[in-house]
Amino acid sequence: MIFNLIVTHEPGPENYRYVLSILRDYLGDYQMVDAGTAVILLRVDDPYDAVEKLWRVRDKLNIIYRVIPVDKVTDPYVEVVAEEAARLAEEKIPPDKTYRVTLRGRLYWRETRMPAHSMDAIRVIAERIDRAVSLTHPDYLVYIRSIRLYHRRRVATITVTTPDKILSLASSRP
Repeated sequence: MIFNLIVTHEPGPENYRYVLSILRDYLGDYQMVDAGTAVILLRVDDPYDAVEKLWRVRDKLNIIYRVIPVDKVTDPYVEVVAEEAARLAEEKIPPDKTYRVTLRGRLYWRETRMPAHSMDAIRVIAERIDRAVSLTHPDYLVYIRSIRLYHRRRVATITVTTPDKILSLASSRP
């Protein structure tokens, strides 16, 4: 896996440096893979442990929006993401639990390479997962995010986890 942790923060070079210093203080050993406007991609030993460490000091993270662990990085095609999300959901979501698919960013259809409408992509992904859906109070999230890697190549990240394992602080965006 290329990276396994996404940190989004308020834009600006000062904020970027401040977030890096916070990550250095509380995460210790990490490898920065890429950074864009308000997004930092990291490689850490255990992304869920990293979220837990940052959760404990969330009052100091005033300019961080989200910290998202990543289970899988794949091509940004709806069909590929649906297949991987179904496999991860089968492994991680117990049969009696509910889930919700959340998509941030753009996915594409493999055959035409055209952008997929978000609702169409979510519908295709959800159809492959054999668990009950709950849009208001899910037990698990299937969180998919499309990101530019190295400012050129677009990839999709897939996270299947309980909602409390994604650190969401200042805003619901980006």
